[in-house]
Amino acid sequence: MAEIDDLLARPGPGPHRGPIAVAGADLETLIDLPPNRAGLLFVGLNPSPVSVTAGHYHQGRLGRAFWRRLMIAGVLPAGTPVATADDALVAAGHGITDLIKLPTARDVATDRELTLGVGPLWQKVAVWRPSAIVFIYKRAAEIAAGRPLEEKWGQLAGVALAGRPCFLMPGPYAPVGEVNEGLNLLRNLHRTIQG
Repeated sequence: MAEIDDLLARPGPGPHRGPIAVAGADLETLIDLPPNRAGLLFVGLNPSPVSVTAGHYHQGRLGRAFWRRLMIAGVLPAGTPVATADDALVAAGHGITDLIKLPTARDVATDRELTLGVGPLWQKVAVWRPSAIVFIYKRAAEIAAGRPLEEKWGQLAGVALAGRPCFLMPGPYAPVGEVNEGLNLLRNLHRTIQG
């Protein structure tokens, strides 16, 4: 029962650091920030060391762009401080996690390592019951789907986790037009779940 209680716990403002055991050694990582049942769950690959040090998700260059995109889409209020944007995300009823929790400076995890994170992600989705899952990076979406995806962004056809629809944000280097269209879809998704 304590395990389920831990999965359901919605933390207050950060820092959001916690321990994990890797190869018999204890490391610090970022803890999961569960969404409310009607919220969105954003899924990345794994935490960066700079984010773990800060105790907040997505504090690197690409990560900070992710928070700005959420502000443009209206998921977060304009002017949200990027350094603590994950706190605002939780306050808005949304959540964030990663496929795996081992911090690395770059996307160096193998497909096998990332695939080991799909089962735990599925369990989290089944317990948290978000309205939808939004993958931040295509690689995470493809690992979770178990196949290459044609979509560059948007709803992922034929992909659901625990019965929840899955979406993909535009890539960090996507053309401006694609980003604008993708953020408009995210804006509409957010408005739909807000009722």
